[in-house]
Amino acid sequence: EFFSKMKDGSIFLNTARGELQDNEAILAALKSGKLDGYGTDVFANETAFFFKKLGSAAEISDPTVRELVQMYPKVLVTPHIGSNTDEALANMIEYSMDNFNEILTTGTTKNLVALPEAK
Repeated sequence: EFFSKMKDGSIFLNTARGELQDNEAILAALKSGKLDGYGTDVFANETAFFFKKLGSAAEISDPTVRELVQMYPKVLVTPHIGSNTDEALANMIEYSMDNFNEILTTGTTKNLVALPEAK
Protein backbone atom coordinates (compact mmCIF):
# COMPACT_ATOMS: atom_id res chain seq x y z
CA GLU A 1 0.00 0.00 0.00
CA PHE A 2 2.86 2.39 0.83
CA PHE A 3 4.44 2.14 -2.61
CA SER A 4 1.11 2.48 -4.43
CA LYS A 5 0.97 6.07 -3.17
CA MET A 6 4.32 6.91 -4.75
CA LYS A 7 4.94 8.09 -8.31
CA ASP A 8 6.09 5.44 -10.77
CA GLY A 9 9.87 5.33 -11.02
CA SER A 10 10.44 6.63 -7.48
CA ILE A 11 13.57 5.88 -5.48
CA PHE A 12 13.13 4.60 -1.92
CA LEU A 13 15.80 5.09 0.75
CA ASN A 14 15.77 3.61 4.24
CA THR A 15 18.58 4.43 6.64
CA ALA A 16 16.47 4.17 9.79
CA ARG A 17 15.54 0.64 10.89
CA GLY A 18 15.24 -2.55 8.90
CA GLU A 19 12.07 -3.52 10.73
CA LEU A 20 10.31 -0.51 9.17
CA GLN A 21 10.46 -1.94 5.67
CA ASP A 22 8.78 -4.84 3.90
CA ASN A 23 11.49 -6.40 1.74
CA GLU A 24 9.00 -8.41 -0.32
CA ALA A 25 6.98 -5.26 -1.08
CA ILE A 26 10.17 -3.44 -2.07
CA LEU A 27 11.16 -6.31 -4.36
CA ALA A 28 7.70 -6.37 -5.97
CA ALA A 29 7.75 -2.58 -6.45
CA LEU A 30 11.17 -2.78 -8.12
CA LYS A 31 10.08 -5.60 -10.42
CA SER A 32 6.90 -3.77 -11.43
CA GLY A 33 8.69 -0.48 -12.12
CA LYS A 34 6.88 1.32 -9.33
CA LEU A 35 10.31 1.82 -7.81
CA ASP A 36 13.26 2.61 -10.03
CA GLY A 37 15.76 2.32 -7.22
CA TYR A 38 16.25 1.35 -3.61
CA GLY A 39 19.05 2.23 -1.20
CA THR A 40 19.53 1.04 2.35
CA ASP A 41 22.03 0.43 5.08
CA VAL A 42 19.63 -1.61 7.23
CA PHE A 43 17.64 -4.84 7.03
CA ALA A 44 15.50 -6.68 9.55
CA ASN A 45 17.54 -9.57 10.97
CA GLU A 46 20.64 -8.03 9.42
CA THR A 47 23.01 -9.96 11.69
CA ALA A 48 22.35 -12.93 9.42
CA PHE A 49 24.38 -11.29 6.63
CA PHE A 50 25.90 -7.95 7.71
CA PHE A 51 29.41 -8.09 9.17
CA LYS A 52 30.03 -11.42 7.50
CA LYS A 53 32.58 -12.09 4.79
CA LEU A 54 30.39 -13.24 1.94
CA GLY A 55 31.98 -14.39 -1.29
CA SER A 56 28.83 -13.75 -3.30
CA ALA A 57 25.16 -12.84 -2.98
CA ALA A 58 24.40 -16.57 -3.23
CA GLU A 59 25.65 -16.91 0.35
CA ILE A 60 22.92 -14.60 1.73
CA SER A 61 20.46 -16.89 3.52
CA ASP A 62 17.36 -14.70 3.10
CA PRO A 63 16.07 -15.25 -0.48
CA THR A 64 14.35 -11.84 -0.70
CA VAL A 65 17.43 -9.95 0.50
CA ARG A 66 19.58 -12.06 -1.84
CA GLU A 67 17.38 -11.12 -4.81
CA LEU A 68 17.42 -7.44 -3.81
CA VAL A 69 21.22 -7.42 -3.60
CA GLN A 70 21.43 -9.06 -7.02
CA MET A 71 19.42 -6.17 -8.53
CA TYR A 72 22.44 -3.83 -8.32
CA PRO A 73 22.68 -1.06 -9.61
CA LYS A 74 18.94 -0.53 -8.99
CA VAL A 75 19.58 -1.60 -5.40
CA LEU A 76 22.45 -0.22 -3.38
CA VAL A 77 23.29 -1.61 0.06
CA THR A 78 25.92 0.18 2.11
CA PRO A 79 27.29 -0.36 5.63
CA HIS A 80 25.30 1.20 8.47
CA ILE A 81 27.80 3.88 9.51
CA GLY A 82 25.49 6.69 10.59
CA SER A 83 27.24 6.97 13.94
CA ASN A 84 30.66 7.29 12.32
CA THR A 85 30.85 11.08 12.33
CA ASP A 86 33.14 13.38 14.29
CA GLU A 87 30.19 14.70 16.31
CA ALA A 88 28.76 11.26 17.10
CA LEU A 89 32.14 9.85 18.10
CA ALA A 90 32.88 12.87 20.31
CA ASN A 91 29.47 12.46 21.99
CA MET A 92 30.08 8.74 22.61
CA ILE A 93 33.43 9.49 24.22
CA GLU A 94 31.98 12.30 26.33
CA TYR A 95 29.02 10.18 27.54
CA SER A 96 31.34 7.25 28.31
CA MET A 97 33.69 9.44 30.33
CA ASP A 98 30.75 11.06 32.16
CA ASN A 99 29.37 7.60 33.02
CA PHE A 100 32.80 6.40 34.15
CA ASN A 101 33.29 9.45 36.37
CA GLU A 102 29.79 9.08 37.81
CA ILE A 103 30.46 5.43 38.70
CA LEU A 104 33.76 6.39 40.38
CA THR A 105 32.24 9.22 42.41
CA THR A 106 28.76 7.87 43.26
CA GLY A 107 28.93 4.12 42.66
CA THR A 108 26.16 4.22 40.05
CA THR A 109 25.14 6.03 36.88
CA LYS A 110 21.92 7.42 35.45
CA ASN A 111 22.60 5.33 32.32
CA LEU A 112 22.77 2.02 34.17
CA VAL A 113 21.43 -0.90 32.14
CA ALA A 114 19.70 -3.63 34.13
CA LEU A 115 20.87 -7.05 33.02
CA PRO A 116 18.28 -9.81 32.60
CA GLU A 117 18.08 -12.32 35.39
CA ALA A 118 19.99 -15.55 34.78
CA LYS A 119 17.79 -18.59 34.19
